Amino acid sequence: MIKRIRLNQQPTTLKIVVESRQPIKIWLKVSDIDRKNTYYTKRYGVVDGKQEFFVRMPQTPPVAKVVVFNEEYGLVRGDRTFRVVSIKKVPLKTIPLKMSKQTRAFVKFAQEFSSEAGTLSASDAGDIYRSNNGKFRIDYFPYIESRNTGKKIKTPARISQLNGRIEVSKYKFKSYTIPMRMAILLHEYSHFYLNRVPSDESEADLNGLKIFLSLGYPRIDAYNVFLNVFKKSPSKQNVGRYEALDNFIKEFEKENKSSKYE
Repeated sequence: MIKRIRLNQQPTTLKIVVESRQPIKIWLKVSDIDRKNTYYTKRYGVVDGKQEFFVRMPQTPPVAKVVVFNEEYGLVRGDRTFRVVSIKKVPLKTIPLKMSKQTRAFVKFAQEFSSEAGTLSASDAGDIYRSNNGKFRIDYFPYIESRNTGKKIKTPARISQLNGRIEVSKYKFKSYTIPMRMAILLHEYSHFYLNRVPSDESEADLNGLKIFLSLGYPRIDAYNVFLNVFKKSPSKQNVGRYEALDNFIKEFEKENKSSKYE
């Protein structure tokens, strides 16, 4: 099933109800209909009976394309193994968070970059993108390379501890959803601008997550992007980071029950 939904770039949540007669793996993708490599969610779930999917969208395109399909058959016409009962717009649930003027400015810049990262140019020398206030800078590369060896490395982004410049890998960001891009950028921002210990990865995880969750971004994308990063570099440190991240999200949900969709 493919459906167009007019969103007019207004924050919202899409409530998508899917029904099946037996357990099937359903894929759900929401993208910008006019911009390639720009997804607001790419996820799946096993549907058995009726199930609701909530797609949190603090950022939206003018028109979104919603695609739902059975993984076994792919996107085919006349698939009767499931049906989309309804697609409705419901209010986005956010949690008030006191942010500095600097953080608010970075969030705006990160949102703009995240929305356009799938189509922006990235050269070997690093194409430069700056915030409107000139405070923040992202250098966009095809890949991020080791400063010591010049070889490609797996990290999606990194930030200079000297000047706060962020380097981003287009290879990674091209495949990420917009919320995944935001989670990474907020993590990098936290290293330089929010952390008490700039080099502390776990502290940056949690500082970035606090902003990410408060703005209403989907929890599943936070899990997905960090799992993607951690599995590329398995270590005891990353196991600990994942456990801390998981506990933080669960505690956030307990303390902010109004942010849940029922």
